[in-house]
Amino acid sequence: MRNLAILAGGDVLVAFISLIPSILSTFPGKVPLLWHYCFFPVVLFSSFLCEVYTTDKLIFKIKLIRSALGAALSFAVLLLLFSSLRGIYVELFLSLLFFLILQNSWQILYQKSTNSLFFAENILVLGTGAMAEKVEKLIASSKGRRTLAGYVKTASDPVTVPTTSIVGTIDDIVELSKRYNAHAIVIALTERRGNLIIEKLVTCKLMGVRIMDYPSFFEVTTGKIPVEEINPSWLIQSSGFLITPFIRLMKRIVDVLFASTLLLFTLPLLPVIACGIKLTSKGPVFYLQKRVGVNGTPFTIFKFRSMADNAEKDTGASWARQNDPRVTPIGAFMRKTRIDELPQLVNVLKGDMSFIGPRPERPEFVEEISRVTPYYLERHAVKPGITGWAQVMYPYGSSLGDSVEKLRYDLYYINNLSFFLEILIVLETIKVVLFRRGGR
Repeated sequence: MRNLAILAGGDVLVAFISLIPSILSTFPGKVPLLWHYCFFPVVLFSSFLCEVYTTDKLIFKIKLIRSALGAALSFAVLLLLFSSLRGIYVELFLSLLFFLILQNSWQILYQKSTNSLFFAENILVLGTGAMAEKVEKLIASSKGRRTLAGYVKTASDPVTVPTTSIVGTIDDIVELSKRYNAHAIVIALTERRGNLIIEKLVTCKLMGVRIMDYPSFFEVTTGKIPVEEINPSWLIQSSGFLITPFIRLMKRIVDVLFASTLLLFTLPLLPVIACGIKLTSKGPVFYLQKRVGVNGTPFTIFKFRSMADNAEKDTGASWARQNDPRVTPIGAFMRKTRIDELPQLVNVLKGDMSFIGPRPERPEFVEEISRVTPYYLERHAVKPGITGWAQVMYPYGSSLGDSVEKLRYDLYYINNLSFFLEILIVLETIKVVLFRRGGR
């Protein structure tokens, strides 16, 4: 998320610079016009849709193509909105051309700087066992943003890492932090008892070195929480997992506004969808099902029926799967485009659900998953959502293993709940719906 914020923030400045010639040529009074103000959200959203803000390393040609597609989409949208303005064609084209050139120039410089070892975050790993090896894999997956300075040995931690990568012992942790210019120390001990020298770690922290445990490092690196590696004390000491009444009130206000607006815009489509369902399969238009809500309270969810009527009559509750034979032809389309979830807006207005949150699960599956997965019930600390961090980051869950993986994302969402994360989920959801990703 940090890189996304930096890239988008830089493009705001680039967009402003690109508009300066157009604003200076505007008469009378050289006052910005309405399309100048709309230029910012349109170019940023178009760039986001065309995946210009991806953190993956891209060759220049692919990055240029994506930026050009974003600029073309911006041109079409702004022209559609302001085609009545005289002379906008040339000014808009030139502004977008400047934006395209400046966007690629600054983002290439940023990419080169983040890929440079000079700007990489140096990590000292406290530990030499299996968990320390996991940290090394996470560093290797960070695409040059982090480098392994070395492993720090302790008295009783087993040694499974290459001995050539061990740079010293915990007794010398302060000197090692200075020598390797460490930005962070990751505590990855297989055996913690008697291994930590707290005073020396405090000294490192006062020097400006971040001290992180393995779950926290995993979280900032992957955008999810390793449920198998955390314990209750980690949850308590975490800076997140604090959903105050004020946050719940703000989410409720946004939920009502979003759900009301979206329901109003999609209202003309609902009869068409209902007719399509009735004409292509027997059974009711709507599908009602028990789901587990906030604090484990059950509620009835509303959906457009996408499966054959009584699809689970003989099998009972079962996971959805790829090319599920129970899904009707129109149901497959609705699932891909998420149209079948539109009636859940009523659940949001009723207060059973939020617009954003963990996916509401069936009671049978909650009981099954919670028996074998630690902290699964903690996801019910917030209301379930129509969309969420797990829904946009991971494909549709169709097994116990998928649910465990999605739980990692759900806990990350609860731990890092913020306005920026909510906006990011909304934007990612739009992308998922437009490109029909992840549905079954």
